[in-house]
Amino acid sequence: MNPVSLIFTIFGSTGDLTYRKLLPALYHLQHRGLLADDFEIRCIGRKAYRTQAYLEFAKPWIEKQSRFKFDEQVYQRFIQHVRYIQLEFTQVEAYQALMKYPEGLDNLYYFAVAPSYFETIGLGLQSSGLLKSNHHRVILEKPFGDSLEHAQTVNHRLSAIFGSEFLYHIDHYLGKEMIQNILAIRFTNRLFEGVWDNHHIESIQITAAETVGVETRGSYYELAGAMKDMVQNHLIQILSYVVMEQPYALNAQDLLVEQLKVLKSLTLQDLILGQYTQNQTMLGYTQEDKVDPHSQVETYAALKASLSKGPLKDVPLFLRTGKRLNHKATYIKVIFKPAQSNLYVTEQKEVLTIKIQPDEGVSLEFNAKKPGTLNTITSVKMDFCQSCILENRINTPEAYEKLLDDAFNHDNSLFTPWEMVELGWKFGQAIEDAKRLGSYVLHPYPANSRGPLASDELLAKDQQVWLEENEVSYENKG
Repeated sequence: MNPVSLIFTIFGSTGDLTYRKLLPALYHLQHRGLLADDFEIRCIGRKAYRTQAYLEFAKPWIEKQSRFKFDEQVYQRFIQHVRYIQLEFTQVEAYQALMKYPEGLDNLYYFAVAPSYFETIGLGLQSSGLLKSNHHRVILEKPFGDSLEHAQTVNHRLSAIFGSEFLYHIDHYLGKEMIQNILAIRFTNRLFEGVWDNHHIESIQITAAETVGVETRGSYYELAGAMKDMVQNHLIQILSYVVMEQPYALNAQDLLVEQLKVLKSLTLQDLILGQYTQNQTMLGYTQEDKVDPHSQVETYAALKASLSKGPLKDVPLFLRTGKRLNHKATYIKVIFKPAQSNLYVTEQKEVLTIKIQPDEGVSLEFNAKKPGTLNTITSVKMDFCQSCILENRINTPEAYEKLLDDAFNHDNSLFTPWEMVELGWKFGQAIEDAKRLGSYVLHPYPANSRGPLASDELLAKDQQVWLEENEVSYENKG
């Protein structure tokens, strides 16, 4: 792939996302020779930095987050692309400051700010006259709005400013290698292709567990909670890949057709919400910085859903996510029904595991005769760890690195179409409405635990248990 010429402008360049994800991703692209000499990175922020001071603050983040051995020469080439511009983006007249910088290349804007500012920035760019020439595209960071109504309003107004085809809704989970691998595993293996239905699959579990709390994002999390932060976007996206029927082709439009079928038939059956509390060494959520001491925002969500149509109709779909849990891992468990055999007695179930992070890989648990016994069946495991191989780790782009490179090259196949965003909001909004009516109790759980006991009880109703997949560090692997 040839290096791309572009003006890439980041609004919110002094926020955690830019420091932790965007700048390291851009450095990685420089390391791979994918930034053209005239590629320009404009970092917009309110703070009174000069470019040199801004880069001095940002450099340790790039060093820490680099997936390559940090290279000073590459870094020096990288910073030649970067310019910091102080701008109060809530003031329309301030955008005139951008007019003094030379134009001529295509423009891609990244809105790494709260959704309440999306329209403000769009109107500011429009009023400045910057949008009268060349092509202008926008990457919108989640959450895409504060509510269903707000998301629809913002989408309508930004579409009027930029054009709907030029709005890229980013969900970084779709840039993860193993998420992209789900469809390959499903549709290129006869072993799985013929049994992906309700006759063979007993249930599906998707887990996204975090050991960290809200850290410096208290004000954001008070508006989002686990539902808006994880469930209605990341987990729903993963679920759509796991349960969709085979698309005609691997392009954005054909994938969307199958994903919309999933969301339109997705029905919520039960929901458990929780909030982490203080333990001996960790703060509770309501003690975190910028969090209401009486907050009823959930930091944990576990739900049971099902599909009303398709091959996986009525199969229980269990999703859970939480902060301050006792392990960090994101993974999918597909649990198959026990085989019906007159020859052997077994209650063991075959389980396919797709590991997304921090480890990447696939494992399959299946039944075999226990050595040295008379027809005793035991569970054995075949395990492929993709991220255990050093070459794979080095050559696999990080999610933001992959998605930014795609956006630079006008490839939106791994970005979330508006139709998916809207249906995700409708799913989440129904839950938000029920929360306001008091339909769900907020279950406390100690920090550094498995989550609320009610989450286990949710699965027990279906004679199921959560299947765990604990974090394993790279350093412990051969």
